Amino acid sequence: MGALLKSEWRKLIYARAHWGLLIAGVLLSGLGTAVTPVILDNPATSFGLSLDQTQAVDAVYANAISAYFFAIIIGIMLMSGEFRHGTAVATFLTAPKRGTVLATKLAIAAIGGMLVMVISTAAGLAGGWVVLSFYPDAASPTNEVFINTMLAAVISGAILGLVGVALGTLIRNQMLAITGALIYLFVIDPILLTLAPDTGKYLPVGLITAMLALDIEAPEFGIDTAAYLPPITAVVVLLGYGAVFATLAIATSLRRDIE
Repeated sequence: MGALLKSEWRKLIYARAHWGLLIAGVLLSGLGTAVTPVILDNPATSFGLSLDQTQAVDAVYANAISAYFFAIIIGIMLMSGEFRHGTAVATFLTAPKRGTVLATKLAIAAIGGMLVMVISTAAGLAGGWVVLSFYPDAASPTNEVFINTMLAAVISGAILGLVGVALGTLIRNQMLAITGALIYLFVIDPILLTLAPDTGKYLPVGLITAMLALDIEAPEFGIDTAAYLPPITAVVVLLGYGAVFATLAIATSLRRDIE
């Protein structure tokens, strides 16, 4: 088991694509929080908020979590990459049981997703602080926004990493799995969150947003964070997703042929 963990860890840290995802996550989070004050300073795009309000400043910092989708890509690449590069047979032969290999991949994917999220979110928080320093009238953020954002980064990063491994197991074509995940996270989930909030609040994007515990109401944009689940409930539901997808990944691997 120790050798297997070391092997999977090396695959995580030595793959240049994974470092590329980390750099992209840092840039996206930093840019996201840097641009948000500019958007909120414009009445036409401010969602009814202004930077002299604590809610608006909290929203700036909370936007640091916007690189969450890179965590799921890490998981997909760790699993589907085995099939793409033809190394799946050799990998699964390193342990007597497939379940052991999958459990190891799930653990490494959770760590990888969490690291990507924590580092990119920290960069986003720093970017928000730098840009907001140019707005002397900006309100002070709450202490909770930093705690909630980092906790959401840790939890969502780990869970989305697990989900990524499950998707990579179910959809062995790497590009197809990544494309499907991005379409869901950027199109389907946000649409459901806006048009069917009673359903959307139970889906990943709504759950991650709920964990931030923001207080924003902008009916004209279909935004009302008060309608989201309580943060603790959101964490429990997201953990449930992780458990279901981890089980699905292991069960699928045990039943399908490895090529």
